[in-house]
Amino acid sequence: MKNKIEIIAEIAQGYEGNEKLTNLLTRGSIASNADAVKFQLVYADELATSDYEHYQLFKALEMKKSVWIDTCKQIHDAGKKVYFDVFGLFSLDIAKQVGADGVKLSTTEFYNNALFDSAIVQFDTLYLSVGGIPIEDIDKKLSTLSVEQVDKICLMYGFQSEPTPLEQNNLGKLRLLKQRYSNFKIGFMDHSDGALDDAYYLPLVAMGTGVSAIEKHITLDRELEIEDYISGVTPSEFIKFVYLVRRFEPVLGLDSLALTEQEEAYRNKATKSVVALSNLDAGDVLTLDTVALKRCSKPITKHSILEIEQAIGKTLKIDIQINSPIAKEDL
Repeated sequence: MKNKIEIIAEIAQGYEGNEKLTNLLTRGSIASNADAVKFQLVYADELATSDYEHYQLFKALEMKKSVWIDTCKQIHDAGKKVYFDVFGLFSLDIAKQVGADGVKLSTTEFYNNALFDSAIVQFDTLYLSVGGIPIEDIDKKLSTLSVEQVDKICLMYGFQSEPTPLEQNNLGKLRLLKQRYSNFKIGFMDHSDGALDDAYYLPLVAMGTGVSAIEKHITLDRELEIEDYISGVTPSEFIKFVYLVRRFEPVLGLDSLALTEQEEAYRNKATKSVVALSNLDAGDVLTLDTVALKRCSKPITKHSILEIEQAIGKTLKIDIQINSPIAKEDL
């Protein structure tokens, strides 16, 4: 099987700038069996002007650096990774100071070249959102990267319409992105309705496109309607989601067209080979009256003749009994 899909529990802004809520969501994310936990590291003046409609919300999200240090330690102690969405050089620096394992640049920061350049130097893992970005702009951004930089990046596709309607997910784009940027890892940002079964099954469909990461929102209780709850599932629901991903992940198999042992065994049982229609003697020339393609009691091997054209007109070296297979070395 190829590398395990990384499952990211996306808290986003759900912590609401509240230390206790941050701790509860962190504990829930750890218990959810996700591989990593991600927050949006928001500082209002870095993200928006003071007259922007959500400025006060962004201001309320600001927390002391010590809280983030403790949160990162809690996540690391549980054997998980922690990532932050960053929105400028200040939050990038804070993410580095508090011990983040990587950062994400959302669509908001796609065109922030200074932030991108600094992030790819400071971190070994960089998630880059390409949702809503024209393909020519993606081409331009990725065209000059070194092999070392490419290895650090996972391109994340998806967008939030609170929630994103099922038919608008355009999962075929994941496959097209993987084809176009074959050297990059590709991930899916799931923004389906957390109240529906879609929240379980949409990511399973995305798995079939070959994604390396799935980002899914987590919340404490949908009835509480805390920030970013719309696409969120509860910790117990997240556990089920992770189970489904891990249960069906092996069906993806290898990124290879080579036959597996089981496929070889199936082929050997199902395939016909050239067999004698009557007792044949050494020196006989094979014709359509004396041989045919049939299944027989002996298994297919590398010596079997699977195409009758390879036998017709050839002369036998040895005697062959009726219903017995004829091997390549017998001719």
